[in-house]
Amino acid sequence: MGDKNIFISFVGECVLNPKYHGYVAGRIEVLRPDEIYASEEIRYFTKEVDEFYAFEDCWDMKSISEEELNYIKKEVEARFYDFKEE
Repeated sequence: MGDKNIFISFVGECVLNPKYHGYVAGRIEVLRPDEIYASEEIRYFTKEVDEFYAFEDCWDMKSISEEELNYIKKEVEARFYDFKEE
């Protein structure tokens, strides 16, 4: 699976719009080697709360490989990004 030198951290954010009551939202910060601050983030916004929290429990605060990061990006886009512009 390659070097596990990318660190990720899930950061939850408030959802204040009552239209989205019951949703979970936030970002996954991506910190690459030799960086002081996260230079990339993966946004999530979903009403699949239990499924999302299981996913977060599996990956939060982990050192991962580039391949695992690509997997996470695809999963979040496919399963945990429900936001549609109106």
